[in-house]
Amino acid sequence: MKRSLILVLALVLGTVLANALVPENGYVAISFRGYLVEMSVPTLALCLLLALLGLHVLQGLVRLPGRLRAQRLEKKRARARADLDRGLLEMSAGRWNESEVTLARAARDASSPAVHYLAAARAANLLGSRDRRDAWLELAREASAESPAPALITVAEMSIKDGNTDAALEALSSLEHLGELNPRGLLLLARVYRLRGDFERLKQLEPRLRAARGVPASAVDEIMDTLYGDMLKAATDTGGLAALESVWGEATRAARRRPGVVVSYARGLLRFEQAQRAALALRELLDSDWNESAVVLYGELPGGEPLERLRVAEGWLRARREDPALLVCCARLCLRAELYGKARSYLEHSMALRPRAETAQLLADLVTELGEPEHAMQLLRNGLALATGKRAELPRVRPRRFGVPRR
Repeated sequence: MKRSLILVLALVLGTVLANALVPENGYVAISFRGYLVEMSVPTLALCLLLALLGLHVLQGLVRLPGRLRAQRLEKKRARARADLDRGLLEMSAGRWNESEVTLARAARDASSPAVHYLAAARAANLLGSRDRRDAWLELAREASAESPAPALITVAEMSIKDGNTDAALEALSSLEHLGELNPRGLLLLARVYRLRGDFERLKQLEPRLRAARGVPASAVDEIMDTLYGDMLKAATDTGGLAALESVWGEATRAARRRPGVVVSYARGLLRFEQAQRAALALRELLDSDWNESAVVLYGELPGGEPLERLRVAEGWLRARREDPALLVCCARLCLRAELYGKARSYLEHSMALRPRAETAQLLADLVTELGEPEHAMQLLRNGLALATGKRAELPRVRPRRFGVPRR
C-alpha cells in the first residue's frame, strides 16, 4: 500500500514538473452526450493517476474487513500455540489441573483443535477424572473427523489401562473399518485380544504384525511367545495332556524354538508327570538357545537318572563356567545323586558370582545336613538380608547376670 502511494505521488510530481517545464503541453478534447471537456495532456495524465489512486484506495477499503478478520484469527492462533506449549510444559511438570485448563481454553481457536483436546484428555486422565477425559476425547474425535486415527488410538490406549477392552476394541474396529489401522493400532489390537483371551484372532493377526512397517520382529516374537504361553497354561489348567499336546502341535516351528514357549510346555508336562519328556524338550532348547529359566527348571525336574542329567549339565558347564544359574542346576542334580561335596562347591561358586536368597537357603540346608549349624545360620542370615535388601542393625547386647541390674 505504501509503495503504491509513493509511486502515484512520484508520477503526480513528474506530471506537474512536465507541465511546468515543457513549452508545448498538448491539447485533449473529450465530447460526451453534449458535454465537452478540454485539458492539456499533463492534466489528463494527472487525472488518470488520481483515478488510479482512488481505485486503489477503494480496493483497500473493500478488503479491509477480511484483513482485519485474518489478523484477529492469526492472533487467536498464536495465543492457542502459546497455550499448547505452556500446557504441555505444565503437564510435564506435574501441574495437571493447570495444564488441562490451559490446553482447553484456546482449543477452538487453534489450527488443529484435536491436538489440544487430546492433550487435555491426557491431563484429565492423570487427574483421575474419567468423565472429563471422555468429554475431551469426544471433542477430539469430532474435531478430527477427516483423520480420526490419533483420537481413536488414544481412546484405545486409555480404555485398555482402565480394563475396558470392549471400548478399546470398538475404537480399534472403527479405525480398521476406515482403513487407518496403523502399526500402533495393530499392537494395541493384539494386546486387546490377549486380555480378552481371544487366542484365535491373535494368531490370525500375526501375519499382519510381521508385515507392518515399524513393528520390530522382536516385539512380534514376544507377543507370540506370550500367546502360546497363555494357551499352554490354559490347556494345562483346564484340559489334560491331550489338550496340552494339541496346543503344542498347533504352534509354529519358530514358536516351538523360542525359550518362553518351551519352558511353558515343559511346565505343563510336569503337571501331568511327564518329567522325562520335559527334560528332553528343555535339553533340545538349551543345546541351541541358552535361557536361564530353562536351565533352572532342568535342575528342578523330578525323576529320571540324576547322573545322566548331571553329565548333560556339566557338558554345558564346560562352555559356561561362570553361569550362576547353571551352577545351581548342577548342584541340585548333585544333591539328587548324593554328591554332597560337589554340590556344595557348585553352590559356593554360584554365591560368589551372584548372591541370591534361594541359593543361600539351598546351601544352608546342605551344610546343616553336613553338621555345620553355625555356618548354616550365617548363610540364612545372609539370605534374609538378600531377600529384604537390607541387614538389620542391632545395638550391642551385653550378657546379663542374675540379680545384677543392667546399666
